[in-house]
Amino acid sequence: MAMVNFGSENKMSADHLLIKRCMDSEPFAWEEFVDHYMELVLMIIQETARLRERTLSDEEQCELCEAVFRSFRYNHFQLLREFDFRSSAAAYLIVLIRRIVIALVKCSAE
Repeated sequence: MAMVNFGSENKMSADHLLIKRCMDSEPFAWEEFVDHYMELVLMIIQETARLRERTLSDEEQCELCEAVFRSFRYNHFQLLREFDFRSSAAAYLIVLIRRIVIALVKCSAE
């Protein structure tokens, strides 16, 4: 597991601090993370499905959204721990979300 260098907390964005709070298991941090990124996750799910010429029902979108957030929590936030904090949190999460969704959609098509 890679060590995360947070640097000075004074220089960290609110998004970076939220990720750090999740990894530190602070109370309600995960709920705040989900609330904050739910719209982004759903948008990337819809965009990825459209680009792959796949129509998803509302139920499938909800299932994929749930799977994305489960992936973020897996192994004590392993994917979030791999974030190097040099880019924006949103940019990193978009890449992760897209990869997770592509893998899940591909598996469901087989």
